[in-house]
Amino acid sequence: MSDSSILLCGKYLPLDADDPVTAGQAPPEAEFLFCSAEMQAVYDLATQIAPSDACVLISGETGTGKELLAQCIHNLSRRRKKPFVPVNCGVLKGELFADKFFGHEAGAFTGASKAQRGIFEMAGDGTLFLDEVGEIPAINQVDFLRVLEERSFRRLGGERPIRFAARIVAATNRTLPEMVRQGAFRADLYYRLNVVPLVLPPLRQRSGDIVFLAEYFLSIYRQRYHKPGLRFTKAALTELTGHDWPGNVRELKNLIERLALLSREGPIDAGDLPEDMRLGGEITPRSPEPDTAVTLDEAVRQAKTQAILRAFAACGGDRTQTAARLDISPRTLRHLVRELDIRKV
Repeated sequence: MSDSSILLCGKYLPLDADDPVTAGQAPPEAEFLFCSAEMQAVYDLATQIAPSDACVLISGETGTGKELLAQCIHNLSRRRKKPFVPVNCGVLKGELFADKFFGHEAGAFTGASKAQRGIFEMAGDGTLFLDEVGEIPAINQVDFLRVLEERSFRRLGGERPIRFAARIVAATNRTLPEMVRQGAFRADLYYRLNVVPLVLPPLRQRSGDIVFLAEYFLSIYRQRYHKPGLRFTKAALTELTGHDWPGNVRELKNLIERLALLSREGPIDAGDLPEDMRLGGEITPRSPEPDTAVTLDEAVRQAKTQAILRAFAACGGDRTQTAARLDISPRTLRHLVRELDIRKV
């Protein structure tokens, strides 16, 4: 693919004066959008394995687009007209996990007044996308492995085996081989899932995509918010390209929407970007000299500060989203910001 084109979920679009990205007419939101060689390699492998039934394990940092890639694989497969069922494994534990995946029969437990299908059954002959698969509790991993091996399951309280025919595409932002070595993830389940590994590089390692994505998202939001005059200056694009993007594509998209909302008609310049970008990197608190001893309390304080700053950056400065990302209440976040004297956020 040439440098003057982008890929829109399998469709190439030229980047010229008549292109909707550069002409101010927003194309439909894409499932997969890139122009870099790094992402081209990932996409080529994804299209090669999409027609098969092999399990796929997508690894990558938060915000790199793992679910979008999974959806793209589904759309390119023979299962495209079948269900695509995503599930976040990080929010399910114990009996809730079993009930969510296996379903239950009426009377299986207190409160089960009627039969309920589970995710395994809902996926049918389609694709089951397991997001945050590394978060499956150890106690549930063996049950999950048994379904993959036997290709059948039973609802809770049920006796009739139900065929499991869905394809598995899993995703994680954790290092599963290390979890296997630590005993936190079953090796046999890992090998079952890791038939075809796909690794999504972080945005900072494919800087060639940043300008194209920024222009693409701006084209969407200037139409959505009726601001056709919005555009980036060269200085702004330079700053965007130089940012580390700890929140990856999700962070970039959130920032572009924020800029579109807050900016008046006219160009978006470097001075309109958040201060940490204009300073040439992520804001960090003043740290002690390398040879200075640090107490445990101070080390904990620094770790909390860094975690909050990274969360703010990933959420575009939105305090509600930042609190949710840190799994704390907005009130606790406000307290920590004051206690740690975090400024410029």
